Formats: sequence, structure tokens, C-alpha cells
Amino acid sequence: MTNPIHRAVLCLGFMTWLVACAGTPSVTERYRLTPLSTQRSGTPATPGDASSPVIVVEPYATMGIYADPQIVYRLEETTYGAYPNREWAIPLGTMLADATVETMRAIPELGVRVADERTAGSHGLVWRGVVQQFEEVNRGKKVGAAIRLDAALVRTAGDSVVWQGSVGLERPVAHPTMPEIVRTLSELTSTAIRQLALQARIAVQAERVASVR
Repeated sequence: MTNPIHRAVLCLGFMTWLVACAGTPSVTERYRLTPLSTQRSGTPATPGDASSPVIVVEPYATMGIYADPQIVYRLEETTYGAYPNREWAIPLGTMLADATVETMRAIPELGVRVADERTAGSHGLVWRGVVQQFEEVNRGKKVGAAIRLDAALVRTAGDSVVWQGSVGLERPVAHPTMPEIVRTLSELTSTAIRQLALQARIAVQAERVASVR
């Protein structure tokens, strides 16, 4: 029979072997979007005057795999996965809401006052976005980034939709490192939000006219 000291030595050796096999745990990498300013250099953003409609931007709805903090990748067109150790530092829906506030404030021709849920007081319009796609794309040896965002402008009185739209964009990433992929996703985010905001401009102007009657 094995004596207690022998058993202890065997157990210690087994645990050492397990640690050696497991190796060093992978470090989690966290990223955040850094949307580019859409404002022309030297031109101050126009927040709108007292008669301008107030738009409150809610966090974007994220469903399925996009609701998790892990960064999503796609193989070809239909196979999806998520990195186990690469994730968003802030919930994706919150980052997109912040990017929307920043982008809208940098579009003078929109003529609105923009706020987020955390700072808003009374308001007449709500911007509600939905993430349909937001991922790295892998097609053979080619790597890119793709997003598709839906948005609706909702009048708080009666919760009625006054406008809705969708923009999908994709762009190759020349040097497919994760920082470059995130940078490309950030650029696509700014472009898509600007396009959506300009699509909504007619509805916003109609609300402004209605508010001063």
C-alpha cells in the first residue's frame, strides 16, 4: 500500500502536470469603437436652437450573438462565431448610441438637439436603432468588416414612427489585425449613422415645422 507521503508526492506531481498542460490562461483583449468625427475641420457643430426638435438616442437593440460582449466574426456568408478572448469594453448597443449622438451633433443641416437617455429631459423624438450585422468577415484569405444598422425615429406622443431606414456597409481590411478591424468597424459606423441621419432629415424638418405651429 502506498504510504501518505508517497501519495502526497504523487498528487503534487499530478497537479504540476495539469498546470503545465493547461499553460498560461489567454488574456482577454477589450476594444471600443472610436467613430470618426463627420464634422469639417474648423466648422463648429450646430446643436440647434430652442425651436429645434430634441432627439433622444436610446441604446441600440442587440440580439442573438451580437448581444454578447465577444466580438463576432463570420466565415463566408452563413457561418458565425465569436472570439473567446476578444470582446467589447462597453456593450455594443451603448457604444452605437454614443456614436449616434456624436455624429448627429456634427451634422449642422440636421438642425436638431441631440441627447442620450442619461442626460435627456423632456423630448419629442426618440432614435431607436437595431443591430442586424456587426462583424469581421472572412472569405478565404480576404478579411473585411461589415455592419447593417436599422433605425427608426419615433414620436413620443402616441409612440408613432415618423421615419425608419436601414444601411448596410462592408469594407476590406488591408492589414487584418484586430485593432485594424475595430478601426474599420468604427469608420463604417460613422458612415452608416450619418447616412441614416440624413435619410431622416426630411422627417426631422417636418417635426420642427409642426413644433412651432
